[in-house]
Amino acid sequence: MHSEHQWTKRKDRYPVIVDAVVHRLDGSKIPATLTDFSDDGCCIKADNDFRIGERLRIAIPRMGHVRAQVRWALPDSAGAKFVVETDF
Repeated sequence: MHSEHQWTKRKDRYPVIVDAVVHRLDGSKIPATLTDFSDDGCCIKADNDFRIGERLRIAIPRMGHVRAQVRWALPDSAGAKFVVETDF
C-alpha cells in the first residue's frame, strides 16, 4: 500500500536575529527577538508564553508594525504567520 502526504511547502526561511516588541491585544508589550524570518512569518523568542491562535502586532525596526497570528507555541517561543489587515 502506498501512502502519499499532501505537504504544503513553506517559503524559504532566513536565519536572523532582530530585536522587536510584541504588542498583545490586551495592550501589553513584550520585548522579543525574531528569528527564522520569511515572507510569511517568523519565530518569536520571548520570556512570555504565547497561545496558539493569538493575534499580535509586532514592531520591527526599519519595517514598522506587522500583524501576525501564533501558529505554534512552546515555552518562551512561538511561530507566527503574518496576516493582512482584513484577516486580523
